[in-house]
Amino acid sequence: MKVKDVMNKNFIKISPNDIGGEVVQILYKERKNYAPVIEEGKLVGWITALDLLMGCKHSKIEDLMLLIDEIKILKENDEITDELIDEMIKNEDIAYPVVNDKDEVVGTLSVFDLLKYYKNK
Repeated sequence: MKVKDVMNKNFIKISPNDIGGEVVQILYKERKNYAPVIEEGKLVGWITALDLLMGCKHSKIEDLMLLIDEIKILKENDEITDELIDEMIKNEDIAYPVVNDKDEVVGTLSVFDLLKYYKNK
């Protein structure tokens, strides 16, 4: 099974110039705890509800987000392995961004996407 078979393709897209308070409202409305930060289609960071809680609601996302060298990034053709699932559990990572071969963000893979997939098998 590949990441692209399970990932969420209907994900929230956040800009580095968005303001923290606005992003909190977007995440709350969509009932999400995370979102990729995207500029010109490319992943530039990752924001979580916890990052937003730690920051100022008036700050730009670029000042609050995790940078791409601080997060795990999946490729859409990566295999979903027991090791990947074990890593998500061990690190208590809710989700990861997913990119294609051009490094464009094409989705997110969350523990909930995995649960839905396995439940429907």
